This record gives sequence, C-alpha cells and structure tokens, in this order.
Amino acid sequence: MENIKNYEVKTVEKGWTRLECYRDGYVIAIKEFHGICVLVSNFSAHSIHNYSISDIENDEGDWNYICSEKLLEILEGDDALEEALPEYHLTDEEIHEVLNFDFDDISHADYKRQVKRVEEYLKNDKDC
Repeated sequence: MENIKNYEVKTVEKGWTRLECYRDGYVIAIKEFHGICVLVSNFSAHSIHNYSISDIENDEGDWNYICSEKLLEILEGDDALEEALPEYHLTDEEIHEVLNFDFDDISHADYKRQVKRVEEYLKNDKDC
C-alpha cells in the first residue's frame, strides 16, 4: 500500500485520534474503550480492534496496521456499528459519542499547520 504519511493530517482530541488523508479526503478516527479500539471512517467502513491506542504508532504509514491489525470485527454502516458496540461493553453515552463523531471538525489548533505542510508537499511533488 501507498505511504499516506506525506498526506496525513493527524489530530488528537478528547481521546480520539483523527487521521485524514488530506489529498484523498479519507478520514478515520480511533478511540480506545474498555480495552478495545473502535475505528470509524467517513466512508461507512468501521471496525473494532484488540489493540490499544498507543499501538497505532506501529503503523508504517499506509494505515494497514491501524485498519487491519488485531481485527475483531468489520462493520459496514452505522446501523451495524451501533448494533455491535454493546457487545464490547460500551455504554449508551459512549455509543452516542462514537456514532456522532464529527469527521468535519478541523478546529484543532494544529490542523492548519499540518494542512500547509501537506499542501506544500503536494505542490512540490510531481507524482501527486
């Protein structure tokens, strides 16, 4: 898989790690709940993993580790996600938080700085 790090914008807020492939518009967000990580995406493919949030640093830049390692379940769509989360002992409040993650929130202070870095990379890279 392609190295996404050159196009990646990463922010961490309220326990959520939000990763955006700025060039392509993909966004994934990961948060740890009760010993498992829930991964949600802006393209309706969600998953549950048996790793800790610190384990995502093992990713080599292609999001393969983040999206595939220690995979417990792949879920297509919000209804399937909502149905599966109680099995992993998430509370109603936590389920609400997962289902209402704001993929479009770019208010994090570091977001604009990272976007400038990615835009500069895109401008200088002829292969993009």
